[in-house]
Amino acid sequence: MGYELYADIWFLTNFTMDGIALFAAGKLMRQRISIGRLLLGCLVGTCGSGALFLWMDDYFWYQALVHLAVNPAMVFLCFRSRGAREFFEQWAAAYVAVFLLGGVLEWCAGAFHGERHIALCLSGAFSACLLSEKLLSGRGRRAETVCDVLLVTREKNISAKGFYDTGNLLVDPFVGRPVHIVRKDVLAGQIEKEGLPVRLIPFHSLGEENGLLEAVTLEGMYVMRGKRPLYLENPVFGIAEAPLFQDGRCDVILNGRL
Repeated sequence: MGYELYADIWFLTNFTMDGIALFAAGKLMRQRISIGRLLLGCLVGTCGSGALFLWMDDYFWYQALVHLAVNPAMVFLCFRSRGAREFFEQWAAAYVAVFLLGGVLEWCAGAFHGERHIALCLSGAFSACLLSEKLLSGRGRRAETVCDVLLVTREKNISAKGFYDTGNLLVDPFVGRPVHIVRKDVLAGQIEKEGLPVRLIPFHSLGEENGLLEAVTLEGMYVMRGKRPLYLENPVFGIAEAPLFQDGRCDVILNGRL
């Protein structure tokens, strides 16, 4: 039995599906993805699977190489995984998105053809991106809360307002602890007075691929929520300038892993 392959439709369908899957995986894991890396990952995934399809006759080995080589490379290029565990979490999230979207796109492919199929895939991808962004950002806003915190140093307790942000998942790679972000002027005086050691830790965010953040470890921190405050021993704080706290609601951005 012979098959006709429309290369433009095949490329657009797979590129779109990969893009939605990677975008949704980033949202599910609360990780920012640059547009450049998203497009690079989709291009590598689509071109790699296309080249294997044209080159290989055995469908089993074609599928094996796509799932074990091409797709992992696509995920790694998109997210820049920093460890094996993080990579497998990202890979799993991408596959969950693929399975959820696969049925819809397969139905579209059977029901529509040619230009109508292309238009439907594009509009569906755009709508899915907007919807997932809205739903996940709305869920994130509900999870964010403002509370009182007490920063404990060797010589002083400092009262501040903390903002629990599920989007802050920064971890100090040297000690393996979550990093909270504090406004510079809150601790500046105490750091100088007590001679607290300040070190640099790497981070990446939207617009800052390879940044360095000043950080300091304190004696402890109390998070005042309800009748039983939460105490954290030796918390790590990244030191940021005031513009990061532009709305003035808080002095500390609590880590989402709290």
